[in-house]
Order: sequence, then structure tokens, then C-alpha cells
Amino acid sequence: MKSDEENINKNKNNENGITINVTSLVSSAPSSSKVRTVTAEIQETINKCTRRSTSCIENKYKCTITSERLAQLRKLVENATRDHKVFSIKGGWPVIRRELIKRNWLEKIEHAAKVKYSNLEEVTSNLPKKQEWESPQSYVEKCEKTVMSRMLQNYDVDLYWSMRKDQNDLQHRGNAFKLINRFSRSLFASKEGLALLLQQSYWYTEAGVASINFPRVYVLGFPDHYNLFVDDFRMTACMGLLKWFVEKYEKSEKHNIQSPDGKVPYSALQFAIDRCSDYIAVQKHIDLDKDFPRIWDHEWEQFLSNYYMVVHDKEVFIEFTEPLQSAYAKVKSCLKDIYKYWPQFDIDGMKSIWILKPGNKCRGRGIQLIKSIAAVDKIMGQKLKYVVQKYIERPLIIYQTKFDIRQWFMVTSVQPLTIWMYRDSYLRFSSQIFNLDNFHESLHLTNHAVQCKYTNMQQRDKALPDDNMWDCHTFKAYLKKIGCMEKWDNVIYPGMQQSIICAMLASQDTMDRRQNTFEIYGADFMLSEDFRPWLIEINCSPDLSFSTKVTSKLCSQCMEDIIKVVVDRRRDPNANTGLFELVYKQNFPRTPPYLGMNLSVRGRKIFRSKSKAKSEKEKEKEKSIMRLRRTDILSSINKPVLPNIVSPASYRGPIIEDFIQELNRTVSDKGGIEYVPALKTVEKPKTAGIKSERVPKKSSCKYKFNKNHSFYRKQNAKENNKEEATVINNYIDLFSEWSLKCKIPCDYSRRPCQDSWEKETASILKGTNILKSCSSNTIDSDSSKTYFKPHCLTTFDLNKLMTTLGGND
Repeated sequence: MKSDEENINKNKNNENGITINVTSLVSSAPSSSKVRTVTAEIQETINKCTRRSTSCIENKYKCTITSERLAQLRKLVENATRDHKVFSIKGGWPVIRRELIKRNWLEKIEHAAKVKYSNLEEVTSNLPKKQEWESPQSYVEKCEKTVMSRMLQNYDVDLYWSMRKDQNDLQHRGNAFKLINRFSRSLFASKEGLALLLQQSYWYTEAGVASINFPRVYVLGFPDHYNLFVDDFRMTACMGLLKWFVEKYEKSEKHNIQSPDGKVPYSALQFAIDRCSDYIAVQKHIDLDKDFPRIWDHEWEQFLSNYYMVVHDKEVFIEFTEPLQSAYAKVKSCLKDIYKYWPQFDIDGMKSIWILKPGNKCRGRGIQLIKSIAAVDKIMGQKLKYVVQKYIERPLIIYQTKFDIRQWFMVTSVQPLTIWMYRDSYLRFSSQIFNLDNFHESLHLTNHAVQCKYTNMQQRDKALPDDNMWDCHTFKAYLKKIGCMEKWDNVIYPGMQQSIICAMLASQDTMDRRQNTFEIYGADFMLSEDFRPWLIEINCSPDLSFSTKVTSKLCSQCMEDIIKVVVDRRRDPNANTGLFELVYKQNFPRTPPYLGMNLSVRGRKIFRSKSKAKSEKEKEKEKSIMRLRRTDILSSINKPVLPNIVSPASYRGPIIEDFIQELNRTVSDKGGIEYVPALKTVEKPKTAGIKSERVPKKSSCKYKFNKNHSFYRKQNAKENNKEEATVINNYIDLFSEWSLKCKIPCDYSRRPCQDSWEKETASILKGTNILKSCSSNTIDSDSSKTYFKPHCLTTFDLNKLMTTLGGND
């Protein structure tokens, strides 16, 4: 027994000097409690393991990397890190890896267990073993990639590709300069999120740019959505019964409408007509002045039961009391009116079929067709949220077979929104002939994951492919065959493009706005009988595997073009982008400069008057006198026409503008205003020995006025009355304010400043009673005739008037 144990525990050497310990294999073998022997079965197992290990050792190839080659690899790593060409891929994706390596990118292999390499020997040791199917050259390349990947252990990658969520995503997203192929959230990629987001799609609709056709859908997790679905279901059933009646009548199948043995009363048809008429009245806003009868739930249940008997169970009506032709006229008129207010009238059909979908599942899992409200009530208590969507009962079919279109598009930026659309797409066919009487998934769900489980129906047309896929070029050939070649370029492709843009605009606020991020999406479209595309759903991480001949070609080409867009065009804006075309790039308006809050206060300094303060009675008396004088002047004017106010660009007097507008409201349209150019004033030379009187400063601006005017000298100011002094002071203040505003140096020697000031202040002087007071007090009768004409007091010379007011020395 001892010798047997020694033989079992003895190490066996092969011809290459590699030892294999088989003790662990034997220890697990069954043995007797008394004698431990090796049975024939155990020996055979040991021999198999020995042969297997010997074959692996014989195929082992030791890769030797010389110091020169190691220096070259280190140089490649330095160049890649300098040019930011290091990537990491989770999963297979051989096409993506091949295209990046073709552009001199290096791959960093990330392992679950991170191993730190401290010296060069650790980097070049423990290289992977050679497999039987590997050639020596490919094995050497694999070992060199492993060595370079170990050299990059402390360098963060520049492109990270992963189609599934991972724990390390947050670490990769922390680097804002890293290029990532997946957004952190895409709510529109779920059926529930897309249904909620597209409820506001009408805000983003733009003719020729963004518009969407989306079958109406309701999220059953919300009570208000369920109530809306019930109302929609009932109205759809009413229209379905009317459509059934028209179709039977126009096909001359009157015997299938009514019969003495019928089970459905005529009141069901009249009920449907009345409900459709009520809906039309609401859309026309006639319900504001009209009260409609309330329809109870038991009435709806009675109608729906009659509806199921007619449409689904093929029962007929009891013979009508009125002629069938008159009933047809009423039904036809009602459908014609409701067509204007029911956008999805053409795709509804007459069976009122709806489709139930789990909110967050893909590949057709959990999808079922329903035709009653009771089927929806069964899943209302479940925790999983469902969406119920109107089924397209009248789709475009090819050789009596249903199909849909998978269209790829890519978003490379969210802010601003940038969308690239792939010009090629492919069609997915059902394996069975289309039929609305059978609700099996093989007839209605065209997903490849669903159809690959079923064999093609023998009665199906042989022109359809065995793998149930067409590319868009084959579909174009079919359209040309049926005489609708222009539909692809004019209706189908532009419709899909506008639907994608509108859906992305409606979802933009909820998307991840991280820069240096892109993602490829797959949109599924159905075509109606008029070739209009209807968006069904949008999938993130679409299937890019080589499942059929069509996808083997298109998916490989699509992944190559993705690298052209996100890598080549990133470095060269004019680079080739393959079959991807830029269909939308959002333009943001230029940000206006920040003005902030203007809290500044503008004004002028107020000087205390040296004269005694006026009493309240004197102030009231002055105001009454000024009002009387103003009315006297306005009554003396012979209906003049005031000049038009100039444009704001050339006009600088807001006070004058308000005053002229006020005069225009009070004065008639006849007459005219004539402005006489002012005469140049000549300053008298200063006399030696005479001290100039100091002019009181009214503002911070320095003006050169004639010092001999009486209103600048204290001794002559007392001679003028208080009213004239007040007017003159107002005149100087307005002149000062106007000069500061215009930023023009005030000098009487400069004619432009003087003329513009005279024109802007003429109305102020006329508005006060200074003309009348001057003509009666300071100006003689001859001068008053010169300055003021009896028929028009708007013609005068401002400088002469000022000289007269100031008095002569």
C-alpha cells in the first residue's frame, strides 16, 4: 500500500522538463476506508488530464522581446500619450479596435484586478500563453500589446468605449477631456420616457425641419393617463363602427350589414353617430352655448358589447327602420367632419386594437396586443409600468407581410444639439402573413430577436428574403417596381429625419450635457399606407452584430464611419464622414453683454436762492398767472402747424419732444412755424479797472456769456420782475443740461451749437408768457412789431430777444 501511494504522489516529467502534479486529481477520487487503490476509471481520468496538459505544453511558445524592440515599444507609447491616442474597449468590437489601431492608437487593456508593475522585469514577465489556433506572428503581436498596455497603467485613456453600464463609468466621466461613446442618461430610449417627452413635441415643431408622427400613447402608471386612454378607446370604437358600416356599404355587402336575424340594434349605430357629433361640436367650440347629455358608464359598456359583436364577432344589425341609403349618408357626413379633427384617422382602422408594452424592456419582451379595456385593467395592479399605444392597423405591407425600418443616428453633442444620420438603413420583415384576427407576436413584432425564434410561413411570397431583412437599396428597387420611386427621397427619408430631430429637441432638457460624448441610437419606424413614417421607439445600444447578410455589411460599415466622425473629423473638420451626414446643428443666439441693474441717479446741483422764500399764497398766485399767460399766447397764435419731430438718432432734446407733442394735441393743423437764424453777438472788450461781476454757477459746465447782460449782474436783477427772472433761470438751467447731454462745448462763437439750441428752446420760451411780457414791458412798440407779428408769434430772433431782456448798457 505504501508503494502505491508513492507511485501516485510521484511527479511525472515530460520530455520538455515540465512537471505535472496529479496528487490533487487523485485526492478527489472515491476510495475505500480501508484500502486506497486507483481504479480503472480514475486512471483513465488521470491519463486524459496528462495528455491535455502535455498538448498545452507542447504548443507553448516563449516570446522573447529584445531590448531594441522594447525601446521601440516604449517610443510608441510615448508618442501615443503625447498625441492623446490611447483607447480602452469593454467587450468585443473588433471593427472599432481595428479602425483605431489603423490610426496609430494604442489599446490599454483594463483588468478587473488591477496589478501594479514596478520595474521592467515585471512588465515583460508572465506574458499570455500561446493558443493552438494562433500563429507565431499573431502571438508575438499579442505579447507586444500586453507589454505596451502595462506601460500605460498610470495613463488615463483618451477614448473609452463601452455599451453597458459599469462601476468604473464615474471614474471615466470624471475626466472632462476623455471621449466616451455613451451618455449617462437617455430617457427617450425607454418606451415610458419617450411617451412622456413627446407630449410636448408640438413646442419644437418647425416646418421642413422638425415634425413627428407618433401613435398616441398613454403611461398606465398615471391615473389621468388611464382615464384619457379610456376616453380615447371609446371614441376610437365609435369611429371604428362607422368605418365598418361605410366599408360594407361601399363594397356592396348590404346583406352583411342588416338582417332580420340580426342581434345588434340600430341604436348602437345612432349612439356612435351622436358621440362623434358631440366630439365635432367640442372641437368647433359649439359646446360653449349648448349642453350635451351625460353618458353613463353602463351606456358605454352596452355600446362596446354591441361593437365587439359587429366588428370582431361578425354579427349584423337588426333591419333598420329608415332606409339604408339615408343611414349611409349620415355616417359618411359624420366621418368627413371628424377627419379634420382626428390627426391619426388613417392609421386607426376599425378594430380598435391597442398594443401593451413594458416601459423598460427591449427585444419585444412582454409585448401583447389587446382589443378591450378589461385587458388593460388586469395589469394596472402590477408594479411594472406599462404603456398602451394605438396599434397601426393600416400599415404599408410588402407582399402581404408587415415590416419596419431600423434607422441609425448619432448624437455628438447635446449643448448645442448636433445630430448625424446614417444614409443607409434596413428593413425587418415578419415571418408570417399579416392578419389582424390573430394577435400572435410572430405576425406583429418584427424585431429580429422575436422572428429568429420562428420559421418562415410556407404561404409567404418567395420574393421575400429568408433571413427577413432588406437593405434600403433593395427597398428602393421595390418602390421603383410599383411606381413609387420618389417616395423614398421625398417622403420616407425626410420624414424619418424630421421625426428624429423633433424627438431629440423634445428630450434635450433631460439629456446628459457632458462634452466629448457621443452615442449611436437605433430608431424604429413604421410606414402607413401613404408612405408616411411613424416613429415607434428609440433604442440605445442598438444591435450591431453580424446576424444576417444585411447586418454583416451595414454594421461593419457603420462602425467604421463612427470612427470617421468622432476621431477623424475631430482633428480635421473637412475629413470624410462616410455615410453619416449632419442633419441638424443647433444655433444659439449670441449672448448679450451683461448690463446688470442701473442704480445711478442723474441730476444737477441745487443752489439756495438768496432771495426770501416765497409764501404759499405767492406761489399759488404765480402758478395761476402762468396758466393764464400760456392760454393767452396759445389763443393769439393763428393756428400754426408745428414741425415734425425728427428721428431719435438726430434729436437730442427729450423735453422739447414732449412739449411739441403736447402742442400738436392742442393746436390745429393750419399755419406754420418759421425759425429766423440768430444774429451773431459781439462781446465788448474788457475795460481796465472795472471788476467783472461774478456769474453764479448753475452747473458744472463753463459757458462764455456776455457779462454786460443785466441778468448776470446783481444790481440789474432787482429791476426785472420775479416772473422774468424765474424764466431766465430756467432757460440757463435747460441750456446747461442740454449742453452736458450733447457733450458739445458751449461757445456762442460756434454757430452749430447756437442754432441747434435755439431751435430746441424756441418752444419753451414761447410756451411761457415771456414774449407777451417782453413786448409789453421791456420792448418798445417798434421792436415788438419786428420781433412778434400780430398774426404769428412763432417768428423771432433769439439773440435779439435775449439782448432786449438783458437791457442795454
